[in-house]
Amino acid sequence: MFAGILITLREGIEAFLVVGILIGILSKMRQGDKRKYIWWGSGVAIGLSILLAYLIQLFSIQFEGTNAEIFEIIVASAAIAILSYMVIWMNKQSRSLKNSLESKIVSALQRNQMWGLVFLAFVTIIREGIETALFLSAVNGSSEGSGLMFGAFIGLVLAAVISFFIVKATIRLNLRMFFLITGSMVIVIAAGLASHVTMALQELGIIPLHELIAWDLSGFIQDESLLGKLLHAFTGYVAAPTVIQLVVYVIYIAIMLHLLWKGPTFFSKKQDPLPSAN
Repeated sequence: MFAGILITLREGIEAFLVVGILIGILSKMRQGDKRKYIWWGSGVAIGLSILLAYLIQLFSIQFEGTNAEIFEIIVASAAIAILSYMVIWMNKQSRSLKNSLESKIVSALQRNQMWGLVFLAFVTIIREGIETALFLSAVNGSSEGSGLMFGAFIGLVLAAVISFFIVKATIRLNLRMFFLITGSMVIVIAAGLASHVTMALQELGIIPLHELIAWDLSGFIQDESLLGKLLHAFTGYVAAPTVIQLVVYVIYIAIMLHLLWKGPTFFSKKQDPLPSAN
């Protein structure tokens, strides 16, 4: 459940904040009547995101045996690739996001291209929607844990509430630090997915040395225990991982955390306040 909360909390805040910024900029420019275009783009993207999540689940139950495992590998690999890119991209964009969106809105208004506003909102939501749908499906497939979707719902509600108060400027959140911390936590989940994909490839015989075990902690925390399932959902814990699984896990975390943290310090430069949506 915690993995679901974390995923939708992070992705939801990204999406809700950008939509809030777009609406706030329009209000600041006294173009409040153009808000409907933002809502149209957001609505279409939300609908397509839900459809994508449904289709992934629909396809997953159509496969059995080896085919099901291959489909799971494809979904998990796509989720890892997209997530890895977006975590780093958001880290780089968080500093100039507001100014970038404002310039795009001004350009759209000057050209009287309202579809540009629709497109801005659509791209923002659909990007997070695709990422969330793939990631939740991959985590659900690898952990088979109950409560993931309930946790996802809780995370989405929390994201909406937090984003509302941020946009209303009643609370101040260091967004760069927020995305850094949550990005690091999501990277840990993605590393667990990478380890799971490696295990699946070994079981299919695509990657060798399936029998070479790094250690066996089943005497302390079993995979099927409640703690084992929780650790697996969040960190990819396996009581007896293979050496190759461990190598993939460590290398992925090391590379991604380095890319995430190597940028400008998140404590430098005071963050620009978000424009009010009023």
